[in-house]
Amino acid sequence: MKRYFLFVLTIAGIVSCKSSGVDKKEEGIKYKETVTLNDVPKATLTFFGLQDSRCPENVQCVWAGNATVDLLLSGVTTEGGVNEHVKMCLGQCDQKFKEADTLDKKFAGEDYRLILNAVKPYPKVDSTRKIEDTYILLKIEKK
Repeated sequence: MKRYFLFVLTIAGIVSCKSSGVDKKEEGIKYKETVTLNDVPKATLTFFGLQDSRCPENVQCVWAGNATVDLLLSGVTTEGGVNEHVKMCLGQCDQKFKEADTLDKKFAGEDYRLILNAVKPYPKVDSTRKIEDTYILLKIEKK
């Protein structure tokens, strides 16, 4: 009976330690990098594209601009493979982005909340930035 109790207690401890967040690197997700959202069913997210019209640092602009990020969600469902592009926006975004930096998304049988915190590096007036040097800070929560 003592062993049974310890077994149940161990399993309960393991289950209670399960995080509702998806573990991501603190340094962000690089351009064209793919991160795993879920193992079963398999789901991934790729930083697929960027349109950046933000006003450069130390420049006075009439329009603040925005950074629109294209994310590719890929997964497997009972119907087979599924791919879906979603766009998120930081800055002065148009009306089609109601909550530009936050997106609640059901994908591959799971519910996620994506929160776009930053697109880095920030544009500078006298430098040319390669898209390959770009990364995003994206918080991903499994609901």
